[in-house]
Amino acid sequence: MFSYLRPIHSTPRAIGAIGALALACLLAACGTTNGVTAGAQPDTYTVTGKATGTRMSWVTARNAAMDAAADYCKQRSQRVAIRSEATSGVRSLEEQTSTVSFSCVPENAARG
Repeated sequence: MFSYLRPIHSTPRAIGAIGALALACLLAACGTTNGVTAGAQPDTYTVTGKATGTRMSWVTARNAAMDAAADYCKQRSQRVAIRSEATSGVRSLEEQTSTVSFSCVPENAARG
């Protein structure tokens, strides 16, 4: 009946590894992003970080979004300039999101 589970069931080590990873994600409130997309203004971009599971999920969501923005600009040999940020989600078990609008500027541009 559940023959599709047999390969996984036959490898307890794989089940243990998957379980350990799932537990680590739950405890650490793993953050994900939706990927960088074009923003409403020219040369602006948007990315949303998401996390669920702990009281500090909004921090994880924000860090995921900020890291994605910084990586996007770094790939272009530039640095990130945050334009705005919006957050949502208020309960620890509700999905927390942080949507960051940013642009990429030359490394030597004045910070401000």
